[in-house]
Amino acid sequence: MSSGNILDVYPDHKKNVMVTWLVDGYRAKRVEDRYEPSFYVYADSTDLYRLASILQDLPQVKLINLTREKITLGKENKKLVLEVTPKKIIDLRRLADMIDSWGKYHRYHLFNVDLRLSSRYLQSRHVFCNGFVRWDGNKFNCKEDQWTIDYNFPHFKMARLNIESEKKHRLTAFSRPISSIVVNSTFIEEENETDTILSAIKHIKEIDPDIIYTFNGDDVLLPFLYHRAETCGIKDMVNLGRDDHQRFSPVKQSKSYFSYGQIIYRPAFYTLSGRAHIDTSSSFMYGESGLRGLVDISRCSNIPLQLLSRLGPGTAISQMQVNKAVEKNYLVPWKKNMPEGWKSAIDLLVSDRGGLILDPAVGIHEDIIELDYASLYPNVMLKFNISPETMLCDCCRDSPIQVPQLDYNICVRKKGLLVEVLEPVLHRRFCYKARSKNKNYEKELYKELQLAWKWILLVCFGYTGYRNARYGRIECYESITAFSRDVLIKAIEVVETSGYEVIHGIIDSLWIKPRTDCVKLFNLTRRIGNLTGVKMDIEGHYRWIVFLPSKQTGVGALNRYYGVFDNGELKVRGIELRQRNTPKFLKDVQHSMLMVLSKADNAKQFHEMIPSAIDEMQNYAKDIIRGKADVNNLIFKNRISKGISEYKVNNLVKSALLQLRDIGINVEPGQSVRYIVLDEHSSNYKERVCIAELIRGDENVDVDYYLRQIAKCGESILVPFGYTIEKLQDMLQKTKYRERLNVSILPRIRVN
Repeated sequence: MSSGNILDVYPDHKKNVMVTWLVDGYRAKRVEDRYEPSFYVYADSTDLYRLASILQDLPQVKLINLTREKITLGKENKKLVLEVTPKKIIDLRRLADMIDSWGKYHRYHLFNVDLRLSSRYLQSRHVFCNGFVRWDGNKFNCKEDQWTIDYNFPHFKMARLNIESEKKHRLTAFSRPISSIVVNSTFIEEENETDTILSAIKHIKEIDPDIIYTFNGDDVLLPFLYHRAETCGIKDMVNLGRDDHQRFSPVKQSKSYFSYGQIIYRPAFYTLSGRAHIDTSSSFMYGESGLRGLVDISRCSNIPLQLLSRLGPGTAISQMQVNKAVEKNYLVPWKKNMPEGWKSAIDLLVSDRGGLILDPAVGIHEDIIELDYASLYPNVMLKFNISPETMLCDCCRDSPIQVPQLDYNICVRKKGLLVEVLEPVLHRRFCYKARSKNKNYEKELYKELQLAWKWILLVCFGYTGYRNARYGRIECYESITAFSRDVLIKAIEVVETSGYEVIHGIIDSLWIKPRTDCVKLFNLTRRIGNLTGVKMDIEGHYRWIVFLPSKQTGVGALNRYYGVFDNGELKVRGIELRQRNTPKFLKDVQHSMLMVLSKADNAKQFHEMIPSAIDEMQNYAKDIIRGKADVNNLIFKNRISKGISEYKVNNLVKSALLQLRDIGINVEPGQSVRYIVLDEHSSNYKERVCIAELIRGDENVDVDYYLRQIAKCGESILVPFGYTIEKLQDMLQKTKYRERLNVSILPRIRVN
């Protein structure tokens, strides 16, 4: 009898079994289980019988069976399908590809082909990732509820791994030997590289961690380690996983892809058998919610921990949808076959509108209250039963639920798949959010957990309109935004009739100002909730808030503002301080200016504080002029969108790319380059910038360039009050002139 929490699941193709690793904080147990997944083919009966006669003679096929299954989401009638069971797990996809090609990619409809094997296997055994199970030699026994709120967190043993090449180099070049390996706080450095690697592997096996953390592990560290091991002739002796039968290779290759208007780079996936490898530098989910949030979503989505750490919340919600469909005995289509229906230009104009936006009045406003709908889009989906199979259903053409303006009917006889998936998700986040505000619970923990589920809820709406989403449908997307506009309009009507003025509104939030005679806030939010059916929360009360203009149009920007709540907390959106590519030095400039302004209790005091904020900005400018700034805080980080040969203009980014190419580093679209600016106007790319990898610490930076960036940061905050970049830049140039009168030679900027 073995027991523990399920950490990792994968197929062993040599033995044709599924391998499950159970951990309990002391030792790990390897469980093998024979598993025979099948897939299904639907076509007219003549084609099915012909296909069956062909398949029965193939050596890769173990069993074929004509059966009846539910193939259309929402419809209970079963269709005649051909069930195909391969002899080996690895042959499932190969057989499916073969059959699809025989049917010219349109005659046969295939199901249950590309289901994630680990999730499919665990669900078939009625267990889930991170759940505590017992294995009696034949089957798993699990008494836990997958979606319970309170459960015992697994006891994981952890280790951090880092590798250093020759100390005189800042770059990890694959041609340079490994000088040392650090495991947790243990520094491993032997007489030669081979012994260093083998000692580190031995030390890891002695620790026997369940989770190994790395930074840039997928992109640099692990490929570097295995390359050096191969160079030393010890590749077969180096295995960071627990399974000696599993050799090192990426689960997925690196690639660049286009998503939501930008190029994204995804490094290769280097997973470890029997352990969880978490690359903290590239894991969005880990970065947003930490290990606890990652474990919680892994548990509920049934995606192994280390795989989920490399994927996004969209993959998690998609897997939950697949899990629910399988639970309801629906076959899962391999390729989406629900195209968008034709619409006229007028229909598109009405339907494709997004959420409701009210432009704010640019400038400072006092005594402002922010109201926010709690998970508006998911709640709309729940309230109005929005799901692909419930939209425009044949059984409820006269449905009482009609989409505003679009007149789509929604089924009232059956609950939609997306609704069934979202119900426990919303409940989970509501509980975690409540506990994060309750002093009787560990606030930071539950804040982390509720944030993890916030991202799941954020993407559940977008995936309804995503063309590759398995259960996406554009009419769902259009209906959600139509209902949200209707809900927000009703909320605005209640606000205005209750004695408040609406200052700004965006999709699910309102900023309002009380008049002399208005109802209490508690009564206002209750009225809104009763009318719209969706709860509205009080986000906070601002002493003052500044809405900033759009840089393109000059009118009030949708989501660029800063303000101070009654408790002194500062809220900032849309400016450089919130942007990842902004150097720390420039973030510090804005933060210091805002901290000065945050001391104001009202608009009058705010205006009086502006000169002090400008003084703060000038103090930072003096650090640049005097050479006192740390160059490591002046590094810009830009994500590139194309290859170096595609850059027609010799801008700063191209200069950085050329320098990286000189030292043998190829940057893929979606990856980032980091550099400081030495001389913006130089024609020599080596003199224009210095990439972060080559910074020594004694570089002279382009003072005028950085002063202009400081002025831009100041303008972002103060432009509503007449302080343009030209005006602020003129101030900083005068400061530079005065500073240079006081010194004969400008000091060089050095690392502090």
